[in-house]
Amino acid sequence: MVMSRNPFGDDSGTWNGGSTSTNPFDTNYAAPGSNLSYATPQSRALASQQRALASMSQSEQVGISTLEELAEQGEKLDRAEDRLRQISELQKDSQRQINSLGSWFKGFFSKKPPQPTTTSSAPASSSDRNRATSVPTFAASIPADTGERYLTSPSQAQNSDSGSARAQFDQNLDLMSARMGRLKSMATTMNAELKAQNEQLDRMDPLLLRVIDTATTQNRQMNKLLGVKNPR
Repeated sequence: MVMSRNPFGDDSGTWNGGSTSTNPFDTNYAAPGSNLSYATPQSRALASQQRALASMSQSEQVGISTLEELAEQGEKLDRAEDRLRQISELQKDSQRQINSLGSWFKGFFSKKPPQPTTTSSAPASSSDRNRATSVPTFAASIPADTGERYLTSPSQAQNSDSGSARAQFDQNLDLMSARMGRLKSMATTMNAELKAQNEQLDRMDPLLLRVIDTATTQNRQMNKLLGVKNPR
């Protein structure tokens, strides 16, 4: 049965009697999911702190995941840069071989006796040398207590042994301050890593172009030596 909400109707006695109001300034205020303890300003302040702590907790989770992804991306960039340097060294050795082969063909077709050539030892590959610098795993720069304190549920502040609302309020403020500090540290670390990776990409770009140009030139030289005309 649907009761009339008209105060002048027959069931006007139920208009105010036993009903709850959604007006927070009403004495019968009862928001969904709330209880009477939230009616006091102190309790509402504690509830607001808990919501803020929960939001910070989610932000920390996102921050940690982002840091891990950036660390993995940085390791991939390191491997790619090292591989480019190895390819560049191999292309230098290939160019020497192509030059020697071109000299041999030139001497053979000009019917001149081949001149003895001395083979010079190839320079050590970059894979035989350790890189002078490497980007450290910056995820380790997160404060050591991040994991332990981060996994602490905000609701534990409500269940503190102090038992007083004032102690809970102060404890929540301390937690909020600590988490704000960790979020700031994460943001600083992310900014530094992104800057380092952008510089690394700028460093790799000309190296990649040189590798591509050298490969194209060497392919054209080999086709010329083999007598291939207008290769596709």
